[in-house]
Amino acid sequence: MTSKKRSRRYGQMAKSIIQTDKTCFICDTTTNLEKHHIFFGTANRKISDKHGFTVWLCHDHHTGSNISAHRNREVDLALKRVCQTVYELDHSRDDFMKLIGRNYLEVEDEIHNG
Repeated sequence: MTSKKRSRRYGQMAKSIIQTDKTCFICDTTTNLEKHHIFFGTANRKISDKHGFTVWLCHDHHTGSNISAHRNREVDLALKRVCQTVYELDHSRDDFMKLIGRNYLEVEDEIHNG
C-alpha cells in the first residue's frame, strides 16, 4: 500500500509529539526501528496516528523481547505516562480523557498529592 493510499485510508498521520529524532526512544539506537503506537488497538491506533502518540522503538523494545512495549506492562505504562505528560503541556487533562478515556498519571498524582 502506498503512503498516499495509507494516509487516505487512516487519516492524516501527525508527527510524534514525544520525539523528533528517528532513534529508539528507550535505547537510542538507530537500527531496526519500528513505529510504536502508544495507544494501540483499532480505535486507539487511529487516535495515536492523528495526535502523534507514537515513538520509534528498536525491534527488541517494540515486540522482540520481554522488555518490549507489547510484552512488558511496565514499559507500556511508562510510555503512556510520558505521552500523557507531553500532551498535557498544551492541552487539558479533560482533553486527554476525552480522547483516551483513562488517566495514566493518576497513580503519580496520588503519590505527589497524597
